[in-house]
Amino acid sequence: MPVKKSIFSALLLVPVFVFGQASNNSFLAPLASESLLLDIAHHNGHFVAVGERGHILRSQDAKQWQQLEVPTLATLTAVDFEQNHAWAVGHDATIVTSQDGGLTWQLQYQAPELEKPLLDVLFFDENHGIAIGAYGLFLRSKDGGKHWEKEMHPELLNPDDIEYMDELKQEDEDFYLQELQSILPNLNRVSFDGSKLYLAGEKGLLASSDDLGLTWQRMEIDYIGSFFDIQLTASGRLLAAGLRGNVFEWQDEQWLAIESGTSFTFNSIVSVDGNTTLILGNNGAILRLTGTKVDFKQTDDNKALISAVVSANSVIAVSEVGVKTWASEGQHE
Repeated sequence: MPVKKSIFSALLLVPVFVFGQASNNSFLAPLASESLLLDIAHHNGHFVAVGERGHILRSQDAKQWQQLEVPTLATLTAVDFEQNHAWAVGHDATIVTSQDGGLTWQLQYQAPELEKPLLDVLFFDENHGIAIGAYGLFLRSKDGGKHWEKEMHPELLNPDDIEYMDELKQEDEDFYLQELQSILPNLNRVSFDGSKLYLAGEKGLLASSDDLGLTWQRMEIDYIGSFFDIQLTASGRLLAAGLRGNVFEWQDEQWLAIESGTSFTFNSIVSVDGNTTLILGNNGAILRLTGTKVDFKQTDDNKALISAVVSANSVIAVSEVGVKTWASEGQHE
């Protein structure tokens, strides 16, 4: 299962109420590959990208893209593959699925009444997976997505809210559960290293889980801004990135800041190889970490880079203006 995720933070949480007609089919647009795309996966020789208005695109060479028919107009924020099965999630708590490598898609779940977007999805095998989103929204399936069950994780509460919520729980259990659904932080990104889960979210939330997300332990940090990705990279470094150019590395049981040289928000962390990691962000930001060396540059058009995969010495990224590619050791095209 590929480990890659991202978020275009300034856009995703604002228009969650706009895409209310999630049961309609996506519109086949001739310039879909140049529109807002929010995640990309590489599976079995094909690339699949997802984005606004229910767009799902598929390509063999990352140059020619085919837009697929999708049974939703909801903006799709993330996609994940396990074997030949795929799942994409998005606004209106929408989940669509494919059982043929991303060629055809079916609506699996949606709950527009929640008024919460799903922001990431991750499957451990063809049956067991989780989907996460705004205000602590957490769904789990153990049958490939045929049924999804909600979970509440109060252990992810901001430490400043714990005492208030404990008192509320003792006074009024029903109101406690209602309040919990509005006070939990946004869950932006989840990643899996094969044994441990990592979670990045709002208000300084970084957490880990040793039991596939049934319970979580916060990884405390002296920072209260939002994080949009956390990854154990191919070089063995556990990195977290988020608002205002903030990048941290987990060392000796603590988070240490890495000077990025920018205040642009970072959206995703991408392993190039066992020595090099890219961190992509708004305004075309590209931070390259190679050992202890840190290099920063921007794309010529300054458009937000949101997610990427690396294949055959190329970086294939999705952005606010569609797909972008460049040599993994070279300059942006």
